[in-house]
Amino acid sequence: EWADRQAIAALETLDVQGSQYAESLRLYAHLAGAAHTWCTRIEGRPTEHPVWPTLTLQEAVTLTQASIAGLRAAAAQGALDRVVEYRNSAGQAFRNTVLDILTQVLLHGSYHRGQLAMLARQGGGTPAVMDYIFYVRTLDNSR
Repeated sequence: EWADRQAIAALETLDVQGSQYAESLRLYAHLAGAAHTWCTRIEGRPTEHPVWPTLTLQEAVTLTQASIAGLRAAAAQGALDRVVEYRNSAGQAFRNTVLDILTQVLLHGSYHRGQLAMLARQGGGTPAVMDYIFYVRTLDNSR
């Protein structure tokens, strides 16, 4: 959620007419679509969006926020070893635990947010600092 806000802020520093903005929006929409896909798999319901959807920034933000809420709920249930059976976009059957899926969403998001930072820099925008340690520093230091 924190890294997502950072990525949006970086995207918003780009010229909306520039090619880096278009590519950044495409990648961010992909993050939204992928998180949605994994969330629906955990919940056992059909997807409403493809993994590479064409969305406006606001539509992607809304989809991401809904997916984050669903993924948080799945994590809060505590059944991280529960096996989820699903079919990928090619129709192949797979089985993974909720923990595997949550880890996939986290690492996949990190990968693409790094690409978003690079595009922001190339487009003259302000790349977001999204390293984990920066996130930890925002937490309550009383831990």
